[in-house]
Amino acid sequence: MAKSDLGFARNYANALEVNTTPEAAAPTWAILSRGITSITPSPNEGTEDKDYYDGYGTPTTDVTSTQIQYEVEGDRCYGDPAQDYIASCALETGEGRRTQFRHTAANGDVIEGDCTLLNLTPNSGQGEASALGAFSCTIATAGAPAFKPGGKLKLPEQVTAEAVTVNVGGTKAIAAEVTPAEANGKCFYASGDTDVATVDSDGTVHGVKDGSCKVTVRAASKPSVMCEVEVTVSAA
Repeated sequence: MAKSDLGFARNYANALEVNTTPEAAAPTWAILSRGITSITPSPNEGTEDKDYYDGYGTPTTDVTSTQIQYEVEGDRCYGDPAQDYIASCALETGEGRRTQFRHTAANGDVIEGDCTLLNLTPNSGQGEASALGAFSCTIATAGAPAFKPGGKLKLPEQVTAEAVTVNVGGTKAIAAEVTPAEANGKCFYASGDTDVATVDSDGTVHGVKDGSCKVTVRAASKPSVMCEVEVTVSAA
């Protein structure tokens, strides 16, 4: 395998996101990243065994239903959009536990669809006094999610994006480009000053107050490949 190929990617090159505004017309994606130490996808499958005469005593197993459950664990980080939203659903039932998820693999494969939030606690404050609060949840697919193959097997070499100007209370998307084209185009975003502007995990900048700041853009499958975007926020 060539040195520039993706190869054995680290788990942090994956991105698991939740929609924090399921009631809105457009999703607001927030990534489960800050404070998260482990994300474990596991299958929840229903099966049925059939032993037909032409099998001569050897049964055949069919999968009758399938579901992916993402077990998420880490430290409670207050102010993190994904954690705050999930924690706010702890006392909800029914539709109050439903939203959407998006899982982007290191090679650009995307699994996206509806989900149910399970095993939630409002806020963790148990254990030793000096210990960090724990965060955990299960994101279980609801219905049949969509699979979009990426097949991007090259490592990113460069990520570029132009400066962004946005009004207070407005939004503007950062158009990040990852090269080469054979690399996963997914990026991670972080605002250098959330008092001036915040940024969703899909690169949408929200103007908070007059001023300027920088947003760091990192290539998901190789976070050391990055750039900084100048963001200017002006009064409407």
